[in-house]
Amino acid sequence: FFSVYLLFAMATAQLYVEAPAKRMSLACVASGVLAGAAVVMVGLFIKDAAPATQLFAVPTTAAMTRIPMATGMQQRPSVVTYAIPDDAPPVDEAAIAEEAAEAVIEEEEEQVNPKDLFDGQKTYYPKLADTQADKKLWYAIDATDLRLGRMATEIARILRGSNKPMYHPAMDIGDYVIVYNAEKVAVSGNKRTQKLYRRHTTGRPGSMKVETFDQLQARVPERIVEQAVKGMLPKGILGRQLFRHLKVYKGPEHPHAAQNPIEFKFEGKLAKAAEPVTRGRP
Repeated sequence: FFSVYLLFAMATAQLYVEAPAKRMSLACVASGVLAGAAVVMVGLFIKDAAPATQLFAVPTTAAMTRIPMATGMQQRPSVVTYAIPDDAPPVDEAAIAEEAAEAVIEEEEEQVNPKDLFDGQKTYYPKLADTQADKKLWYAIDATDLRLGRMATEIARILRGSNKPMYHPAMDIGDYVIVYNAEKVAVSGNKRTQKLYRRHTTGRPGSMKVETFDQLQARVPERIVEQAVKGMLPKGILGRQLFRHLKVYKGPEHPHAAQNPIEFKFEGKLAKAAEPVTRGRP
């Protein structure tokens, strides 16, 4: 290589001397040749100094394991294999499966059914049979000297059935109520002269009639109790149905003796309904 290079260099120098016009192009060619020769010589020197496999080789797995790991990193655990000795007893797969099945059964038996925890504590929803007329009771109330408001409140509770444990506001589970001696109901204060009842006879302007408590009690005493109770019942189909279970009569007689009504007494917490009322302002 060096001999060829020397011959080429000598030829270039001779041309340089003989043909001055071509000096520039020859200088470029000579510089390129010198650069290529320099690269080749450097490569030969590196090859003699160290093998290329050691300079550009990728580190092996064994070499990487010798590198200390960074802080916070953990080395993956290697897979461990176990060898079963030849003198080991045979494995009874049927017995293992049976033990697993027994364990599952015991676990299921130990678990508590949520329905058992609330047995007897479920919210009762009234059925259609609870709303039938044969399931309802009949109560009789003597309105003599009873306060109108307190008596009407208890009558509305009985009609709605809110005094029963299975009460539901959307169902008719109440009972029947008979009120007699309606003309003897009492009101406190000056309500006999100040409480007004309005009604419309024809629905036209000027047809409204107004009368006091005393006037209506003398004319139709049943209407006083009916209006007081109706205002405490729900408005709508259910309220109208419940209102039909109220029977109000003037005097001590009523035609419902065949139903064997239960005499309702205002006692205990309801005793205030039977307290004597004060007339007028003290």
